[in-house]
Amino acid sequence: MRIAILTNEYPPNIYGGAGVHVDFLTRELAALDGRSHLIKVLCFGEQQERAENKIVKGIRVDFPFPGQESRHRKLLETLFRNVLMVGSLEEVDLIHCHTWYTHLAGCLLKQLLGKPLVLTTHSLEPHRPWKEEQLGSGYQVSTWLEKTAYQNADGVIAVSRAMRQDVHELYSVPWDKVRVIPNGIDVELYRPTENPAVLAKYGVDPAEPYILFVGRITPQKGITHLLAALEEVTEEVQAVLCATGPDTPEIGREVEQRIAQLQGKGRKVIWINQFVPTPDLVPLYSQAALFVCPSIYEPFGIINLEAMACGTPVVATAVGGIKEVVVHEETGLLVPFDVQGQVEQKSGTTTQFARELAGAIHRLLADPEKRGEMGKKARAWVEQRFSWKSVARQTLDFYRELVKQAG
Repeated sequence: MRIAILTNEYPPNIYGGAGVHVDFLTRELAALDGRSHLIKVLCFGEQQERAENKIVKGIRVDFPFPGQESRHRKLLETLFRNVLMVGSLEEVDLIHCHTWYTHLAGCLLKQLLGKPLVLTTHSLEPHRPWKEEQLGSGYQVSTWLEKTAYQNADGVIAVSRAMRQDVHELYSVPWDKVRVIPNGIDVELYRPTENPAVLAKYGVDPAEPYILFVGRITPQKGITHLLAALEEVTEEVQAVLCATGPDTPEIGREVEQRIAQLQGKGRKVIWINQFVPTPDLVPLYSQAALFVCPSIYEPFGIINLEAMACGTPVVATAVGGIKEVVVHEETGLLVPFDVQGQVEQKSGTTTQFARELAGAIHRLLADPEKRGEMGKKARAWVEQRFSWKSVARQTLDFYRELVKQAG
């Protein structure tokens, strides 16, 4: 089968779970059935790769858009990349798009080539209203593009049962068009690994316990709630924040100020304001007392799989797909979050949520034996349920059904 994968994120340009998903999915798809399937990846960037049965082509824009407000340029560049993607793709059997950034190209290719269009739901724009701060009026365009694509798709892959429900309710996608296939994890890459030198490299004391956060600086990832919770967490524990890539200058400044305030009060907050490569991230996960995921919206939460695969228990928000990944009281603790009643999603901090988050952190910090048990169960749970080979096989089977239906 000739499969086109369209994505804005692809190595080395990865900043979220969607990019991780595409990276591992394309690897495993290419390896299936004796490498008999041709995988063509079109992505944002300058990548140019060609292997036995996998071709990667980065799409870049080399000129500015004169006469447009700066806040619209990024959107216009995105749309133009989509047009270039359409012109870059030869005959294929199926088109698979990841995130709204490639939905225009997907819809055009479906019409021009007459081939099935598949979308994977990594997130949904109406559930991320804070994106309006980042995109301005472009948020209305991204939402419209997403809606149009879902209503024209031949098949949809939801990374969780919660996302399947959301796609149906938001865009009226028929139930029989939506297949639940979870994200996966490379359990050989993400495994318990101790390396005190890596901790020392980032200023973390290997002899002292620490809690770990990994994520972008965005309202969705809940970092401001975690910073509020840290006000109530014991001063003895280190808080290691692998946090970078602010959505807006405003939230970037807010996080910087809050971290400075905590540090000024003697809190051991270590801010790693840069992308941390996987070889360093694995020992950071592995040696943490616990991992914290305070996201207020998370269709799946692949970050929790990474931590659990490294044998680390998780304290996470009980929202979206996280509830299908973290087993409460077994592989970690889930903290309730009332999206409708507790928080203004664009800004501000939820005092009740922050207190309950701090309480869950306290509980596990005070019980090393429980943390050890949860960590072992977490690793076993991930090994049993979430392998990329299985994800790729399920995805290919879905492709085949859609190609057969299309005749």
